[in-house]
Amino acid sequence: MNIVSLVLRIRPEARAEAEAALTAFPGVECHGMSSDGKLVVTVEDAEGAAVSDTLIAIHRVPQVLAATLAYEHRDVQVSNHQPATNSPCEEAQS
Repeated sequence: MNIVSLVLRIRPEARAEAEAALTAFPGVECHGMSSDGKLVVTVEDAEGAAVSDTLIAIHRVPQVLAATLAYEHRDVQVSNHQPATNSPCEEAQS
């Protein structure tokens, strides 16, 4: 499961249009907005839609003036992969 939280900057008068456009994307939920136009949004992986693709699409919504990543969670499978021999972080990994 992958989930991110964003703070979007929109014009307050464009809230209804922005929320309609944003919630049309799979996995997107709008949670609340301040009076100065900061809209809190979460994005989760959805069937056939990766979070990364949805983030790009959100930046293209005309009502979105700016987007700031507030939180990211990604479930990662740990493997037995050995670190690269030329890794700049080799000392930190041992």
